[in-house]
Amino acid sequence: MPTFQDTIQGFQIYGLRNDEVEIAIMPELGAKVSSLIQRATGREWMWTPPQGAHFFRQPTGSSFLESSIVGADECIPTIVPCHWRGRDLTDHGEVWTEAWTLDEAAFAQGVLVTSIKFPISPFWLERRISLVDNNVRFEYMLRNESTELQEFMWAYHPLMNISDGDQLVLPAGTGMRTYVAGNCPWDKGNEIRWRWPDLAPEADIERLDLGGAGRGIKLFSDPVPAGNVAIHNPRTGEKLTYGFDARQVDTIGIWLNRGSWNGYQHLAIEPGIGAPDPLDRAVQDWQRFGAVAPGEITQWWFALSLTVEKP
Repeated sequence: MPTFQDTIQGFQIYGLRNDEVEIAIMPELGAKVSSLIQRATGREWMWTPPQGAHFFRQPTGSSFLESSIVGADECIPTIVPCHWRGRDLTDHGEVWTEAWTLDEAAFAQGVLVTSIKFPISPFWLERRISLVDNNVRFEYMLRNESTELQEFMWAYHPLMNISDGDQLVLPAGTGMRTYVAGNCPWDKGNEIRWRWPDLAPEADIERLDLGGAGRGIKLFSDPVPAGNVAIHNPRTGEKLTYGFDARQVDTIGIWLNRGSWNGYQHLAIEPGIGAPDPLDRAVQDWQRFGAVAPGEITQWWFALSLTVEKP
């Protein structure tokens, strides 16, 4: 597997590349995925602000809104701040602010293996990224280093570009729950339950249309079958499909920003374990979360398939 290295703004980039896909990560910055390119068309799936990317380290416990807001980050063991098991858990989790360790030997063999010991919670996490043809596979191994059972949530948190004609593909009738909505007149401030794609009469969520400018929304799905979540552009044929084992990865989170935050336009499709965003609510209210026994390891995976279908 061809590998490459580079430096941007003083930070190391490590990547994998073949004829179909190029993916790059930045171990020093939470092992974020800084780039995902579909080489057949040249599409960069990762979003950057209009003013360009500015990379920098943030201290543990920083607000995610003060980060570089670029690419895809790992959110674990919570998504938003909360208090759990006597710990103050930080915004978007503990690991996006931390420098991960890269396995140089694995990189030489064409696999991106990074690991991190959590600064607050008693966890250790390893992530492996491999590339085969047009498929990018992410594999995770989470170890509980305490003598008590530990609950957690996890979400892969990509900010992705929106191109004209992009459509969001989920199985019709999938159970959905609106968690947060910004500037949407049909939002009543409650966690509204509905069936895909029937969000609101004026919204066409499949076509990423919230019925007006300056709107945004965060949704959570009920468990969906593997391989049935995608972004597809019928005009260009580009398609990014998520694969996973729904017995492990039980949630798809969707963040669609059509200008409600900073005027930005981007989309996040977030495979995850547990919902909603705070771990305490996930355990106590929704009862959707992961758990690891003392000294034990839990594992999960998801994959991205990048294809081009004839328009």
